[in-house]
Amino acid sequence: MVLLFLYFTVYSLPAQELGEESYGIASFYSNQFYAKKTANQEKLKRNTYTAAHRIYPFNTLIEVTNIYNKKSVIVRINDRGPYKRGRIIDLTEAAARMINLKKVGLAKVKLKVVGFENELMLLPYRSLELETMPKFSTKFYQKTRLIYRKKYQVKKVIRNKKYVKKKIN
Repeated sequence: MVLLFLYFTVYSLPAQELGEESYGIASFYSNQFYAKKTANQEKLKRNTYTAAHRIYPFNTLIEVTNIYNKKSVIVRINDRGPYKRGRIIDLTEAAARMINLKKVGLAKVKLKVVGFENELMLLPYRSLELETMPKFSTKFYQKTRLIYRKKYQVKKVIRNKKYVKKKIN
């Protein structure tokens, strides 16, 4: 009975998919954690782009985007945490500096899974789109406004094809 319960508990957990998004609050590591071992037995360094997440598997590549300023960085999951309620990811100092998190301390972020097992599978690019169409009138002319939107395309040559299940826009 116990084995049956454990079997269904382990295999009913949702698996992470390529392109999966989540939102929450990000923080960065305190100085006391650097030069100590992480959950996967690596030494935590300030200048690496790594992070801690509670459920994503180790070596998953995550794109972290600061919602306030739209800056983003790709980090690798190598630790477990954060254990503070309401936070979803802890970043190293270098990654926090890239998205201007170091100055404010906490920020709302969007997480997107862009690769597994140290292999980047989704390539982000910026595409230019129209925000407003031009309007013509006898009294005024409104110019179009162009904005950049981030899009993703699946990399052409992927070693781990088992992770690619559907087309990502």
